[in-house]
Amino acid sequence: MTSRTNEIIRSITSLRARVALFDGTQLSASKFAILEEGEISYDFLLRNGVKAANLLAAGFGPSWLKARGATSAHVLRLLEFDALHLCDADFCNDASLAFGADGVVDAFLSSAADAVSLAGSEAMHILNVSPVQLLQRCAGFPGEAVAVLKQLPVGISLIGVPAVVLLDAGLRVDTLRSAGYGLASIVSQIGPTGGELSKLGFRI
Repeated sequence: MTSRTNEIIRSITSLRARVALFDGTQLSASKFAILEEGEISYDFLLRNGVKAANLLAAGFGPSWLKARGATSAHVLRLLEFDALHLCDADFCNDASLAFGADGVVDAFLSSAADAVSLAGSEAMHILNVSPVQLLQRCAGFPGEAVAVLKQLPVGISLIGVPAVVLLDAGLRVDTLRSAGYGLASIVSQIGPTGGELSKLGFRI
């Protein structure tokens, strides 16, 4: 049994773990010290103000929360977990095992800021997140779209990305060039029409 597995299944009878778990919450030490193991469910934690920082300090992750009633990756966000937490490979693997990669992506890749957080991280590989998915979340946010591109492998990360995704994200010739994409790479990787090239600002 791996140390990670031991961490996930270990009891929270340790007073040290409970102190970390309920620090700054509505529960006093006199109350959380005498709680029965079965009383400490996901709903109980949420009601009593336990947040991501508490859980991480206590050493508890997604699988532990699932065992205590967390029904999907979406409910982790109610505890203030966000896309940046997925940049920790151990946390990301644990979340994927607990709720499935698709479920984690659906919950944690919902905004342009999330896309910037995940771009270039190991989470992309663990969750099988593509550049298309990241750039789609950047529709209307060209600054974030450029930040995403600059964190991906330079000059080779637009293969198969539809031109409309770049246009929707507000990317144009100058910003694309700043991220390492000139006319030749745009043509070879996304195969745009003449009209799309023109909209992107390239002149043929």
